[in-house]
Amino acid sequence: MIRAIIVDDERHFRENLISIIKVHAKDIEVVAEAGSVAEAVLLIQQERPQLLFLDVHLPDGLGFDVLEKINYRNFRIIFTTAYDNYAITAFRFNAIDYILKPVDAELVIEALERVRKQPLLSLGSEDRLKDLLNKNLLERKKITLPTIEGITILNINEIIRCTADGSYTTFYTVGGRKIVVSRSIKEYDELLAPFNFFRVHQSHLVNLNFVEQFLREDGGTLIMVDGSRIEVSRRRKEQLTLLIQSL
Repeated sequence: MIRAIIVDDERHFRENLISIIKVHAKDIEVVAEAGSVAEAVLLIQQERPQLLFLDVHLPDGLGFDVLEKINYRNFRIIFTTAYDNYAITAFRFNAIDYILKPVDAELVIEALERVRKQPLLSLGSEDRLKDLLNKNLLERKKITLPTIEGITILNINEIIRCTADGSYTTFYTVGGRKIVVSRSIKEYDELLAPFNFFRVHQSHLVNLNFVEQFLREDGGTLIMVDGSRIEVSRRRKEQLTLLIQSL
């Protein structure tokens, strides 16, 4: 029997994962659950599991903080998160797999099969993983957004722009939707850059496919298809001009 601990601050996610394991993985026993870095560190040291399901974002830090704080490391790791831009970091910690939310039963089953067959993933697997994730994102062209209500799945080509408000990011879509996410705009800048998004200002990330006009006064102003006027910072004006000319 493989002893497992689930570390995730979303109770419904932990419950769903446990249900999948009970039905499809009789050789996996979930011996503990944790919802924070502090709680996870304590339980891992006490229970000494052989498998760890670990979320990246926790209320008091990152899942990577858990791994930095513990001495016991004789377990396999499956990261679970709504963000795939942390994948390379995850595999530097010898993760077996990296499952994007909302979690799919088939993906969990596949990950557990890798746990059984492949004790540890070598550090040299980073390039292979990066290629796989980029291919996956390019093919599905969808992004998962964790909100207060739950998780919203959004087509990337529907996003007109994103604005920052402290640690929150608001997405504006073609259909007039506004989706507020408690994540920083920096994370989405890194994730969406391959899809023709450009951060024109500290507080603004835009989809260049939805730019209607670029006014050059001062630093510059973008007129988007939804009628919004987006300020462009002076230091990003030159690069933006080149990107627009290449469209």
